[in-house]
Amino acid sequence: MVYAWQLWLSPRPPQRTDTSQDAAVLGMHDDVLYNFRTDADGRRVVQETHFIKNKSVREGLSGPPLHIHPAQDETFLIKQGVFGVIKNGERLRITKESGPVTIPAGARHRFWAHEDGTEDLIFEFWMDPGPQDLDRSIDERFMRNFAGYLRDCAKAGLEPSVFQLTLMLHHSGIILSPPFWVPLWILTVLSYIAGNWIGAGLLGYKASYPEYAVEPGKDLRREGKKEL
Repeated sequence: MVYAWQLWLSPRPPQRTDTSQDAAVLGMHDDVLYNFRTDADGRRVVQETHFIKNKSVREGLSGPPLHIHPAQDETFLIKQGVFGVIKNGERLRITKESGPVTIPAGARHRFWAHEDGTEDLIFEFWMDPGPQDLDRSIDERFMRNFAGYLRDCAKAGLEPSVFQLTLMLHHSGIILSPPFWVPLWILTVLSYIAGNWIGAGLLGYKASYPEYAVEPGKDLRREGKKEL
């Protein structure tokens, strides 16, 4: 239950759009399509399509901010277009010919559709170890919640709450990072305070919502379900 004073302190979308059974969901500005599927190796992967005609994509804003996965490696496989990534301060340009590119656990990184690209950027990514092996890890539920919340905020004309976003990120093992070096333990403590103490404790936010993602233990596969 959310109280009136919590809504006053931190407004939120009047309703959450039910996308929990959709095979794919759109990003905040219709700039990215997230498709959730199982690859030939039986691994759950997310395929992202960044639409080159979208203003956000052309300006290099369709990817996430600088962040860290303390416990998981993240591997990207480019299918089409040009992928830009910053890894621990090093700027990389990656294409289909580059093959799989892995960002090791603990590396500060962000990615976007590179300015050299002239077509939609399409890539897959997966995490290792998978979410089933960790208490807090990036997984499909996080991606669905994150995208669903941001999109509903955009529809309602609301600024997303940094405390709601931090709560989702913290529970998925993702730590936001400034462009300069800060010890990981400090960032982790700040993330915990902002997400759990303020976001959940004070403002009544949750890390996951049933309208955005299925509950743990249910089948995540969407074969035959609605697609965008």
